[in-house]
Amino acid sequence: MSTELGERIKQLRLAHDLTLKQVGEKAKVSATHLSEIERGMTSPTVGALVRIAHALGQEPAQLVDEDPAPTVAFVRRSERRTWSSGSLTLSSLSPAIVPNEISILEIVLAEGESAPVSVPGENGEVLAVVLEGEVEVELAGRRHVLKQNDALHFHLRDPHTLRGVTAGSRLLWVTRPPLFI
Repeated sequence: MSTELGERIKQLRLAHDLTLKQVGEKAKVSATHLSEIERGMTSPTVGALVRIAHALGQEPAQLVDEDPAPTVAFVRRSERRTWSSGSLTLSSLSPAIVPNEISILEIVLAEGESAPVSVPGENGEVLAVVLEGEVEVELAGRRHVLKQNDALHFHLRDPHTLRGVTAGSRLLWVTRPPLFI
């Protein structure tokens, strides 16, 4: 039985301010069984481990990885993981650290194109800060025009879209809990 696995699960649960009952309901395991896993008294089945990991916003491999994320992360601009999604270009500004409580992305928007941003999670939040240019954020039916250095903080459960008003508009996008993309 793995007390290390149980401790990782417990630390992630606490970092997300979730109770045993909340995680258990999302993972479809009893709070009692989850408590036993956290205390190393029993090991989860593979199916339960997958459901627990997803309930905590993690990939299962992250819970059982022998080499957990470091406590300090450094990444050069040239080493950032970058990908595109529609008219968005996203770059991860920092790999995960322990405990991993936030994601930090730089988002570059193409001028004039609306880009729905789908962020997983029901109880999380976003802090968006315009680094350059002008960005329009439609949030729960209300339009917010943000200029350089303006910030918007909102809940993930609120529907939202982004649109670059000027070419090459850039945002700092910080989410809690972290994204695993």
